[in-house]
Amino acid sequence: MAGDDHSLSNLRSLCAWHHKQKSSREGAAAYAAKRRALEKKFRRSEQHPGLI
Repeated sequence: MAGDDHSLSNLRSLCAWHHKQKSSREGAAAYAAKRRALEKKFRRSEQHPGLI
């Protein structure tokens, strides 16, 4: 997962603007993954009886 490796070879310095861009991208990806998981949880596996 992004951001989990804190070894010295993986660390790099970012200016505030680039840090904000990176964090925003990662946050949006996490939010999208959470939404997909919720949608999958409540997806119907069969048709609604009123639509048959």
